[in-house]
Amino acid sequence: MPKCLSVALALALVLTGFAAPVPAQPGGEPQPAAPAVGTKAPDGPDLRRQVSDVRAVTATIACFYGPHIDQNEARRLCSAQARGKLLDTALAQFAHDPEVARSGIQGQDLRALADSLLSPVVSGEDIRPTPEGVAVRLTLRAETAPGALPERLAALAASPELRAAALAETAVRDRQAAEARMAAVPFAADRAFAAREMADDMRRDAAFAERSLAPGMSIAQVKELMGNPAALKQAVIGPESYLCAGYGKVWAVFRDGQLACLRSRLDYVRRYDTDCHCAGNYATILKND
Repeated sequence: MPKCLSVALALALVLTGFAAPVPAQPGGEPQPAAPAVGTKAPDGPDLRRQVSDVRAVTATIACFYGPHIDQNEARRLCSAQARGKLLDTALAQFAHDPEVARSGIQGQDLRALADSLLSPVVSGEDIRPTPEGVAVRLTLRAETAPGALPERLAALAASPELRAAALAETAVRDRQAAEARMAAVPFAADRAFAAREMADDMRRDAAFAERSLAPGMSIAQVKELMGNPAALKQAVIGPESYLCAGYGKVWAVFRDGQLACLRSRLDYVRRYDTDCHCAGNYATILKND
């Protein structure tokens, strides 16, 4: 190809923008082509309004119920509580909306309006049976559709029957949330989840220690990997000095400043009059020198 024709062709491609083939979506429909270089994406009042009309609301709650309530009922009750919390969060958002302010809607009418716009989905769930009952943690999320708020405002204002139905439905949900709160044991869920999470942390620490620590390491080397221990014990047995550092479900036992063994628990031996050593029940020793 003549050199002048090649330069002209390259220049034409740069000026017009090179349109790559449009990939097909899983359903077979092509995705919209990206704007050409140098062009601005479509914008305008309608697009900005749609984006501003979308509200995302999230609520997380932890509930605890006694042994007389089974897991399914505990989940149902906690869902009612979470739904009430989600509505409280949404209500705080809608109360500051300019369209709501212009409409003059307030009180239970405003609560029913917010409630009618929510279609919650469960975005997180954790149910943990305990000897004392059932702990449940739920996260609900809801998004309002673009343009839904003004449409619902107009519909409620135009129809007394629709307004009465919305008020009645919200009253039922509020009563269910109140009954669920009455059935729950206050603050027990936080303690139950905290205890389980602490146990999980301890198991992770123990697994990490088993993988990472080796006999012969110094105290400084172990501390660099594991941090400060939760518990410390010392013992002197004959000419040897022992230091036992507790990391959750594992103990690092140092003899004269070097790691001598890892134990799942310390074992008291009468002739030593201590449990800080590397002797005794060998089933508790995970690693030794």
